Amino acid sequence: MNVKQKPIGAEMRITSNAIKHYIDTTLDQNLDQRLTGIEGMTMGYLFRHQGELITSKDITNSFKGAKATISQVLKGLVNKGYIRMISTKEDKRIKSIEFTEKGKEIHIQFNDLFAKINKKIEENISEEEKKQIRSIMKKIRDNIGFDMSDYNSKD
Repeated sequence: MNVKQKPIGAEMRITSNAIKHYIDTTLDQNLDQRLTGIEGMTMGYLFRHQGELITSKDITNSFKGAKATISQVLKGLVNKGYIRMISTKEDKRIKSIEFTEKGKEIHIQFNDLFAKINKKIEENISEEEKKQIRSIMKKIRDNIGFDMSDYNSKD
């Protein structure tokens, strides 16, 4: 029987959804309090830029998100006790975003979990195959004119 293969784009979408489901399930099973994807990315951004003055505008620019969405995410992280927003001395309207101790702890847990998740995802894939996957993914992004600099800016 000749089974028609799915287009590569469909295969990638299915795989992306499967990975997202695996990540969400793993986080749900291992963290006391649930972080949404954007909350986790925001925490990662803050962690990578510790010691710098970080504002909501920086996060909005980095994620190319809507100002209202980022504001809602930050409010959620404040309410969960992971970050605090402190007015700067230079301009009281500008708020610096910093981790609380609880935020630092959850971020360490988050990083440990993602190391395990990535190890599982890459299980049974050789270094040569990983290199090939990265090369193919780059070719696909190039084919559709996707600019990776949006993901690499300031990070």
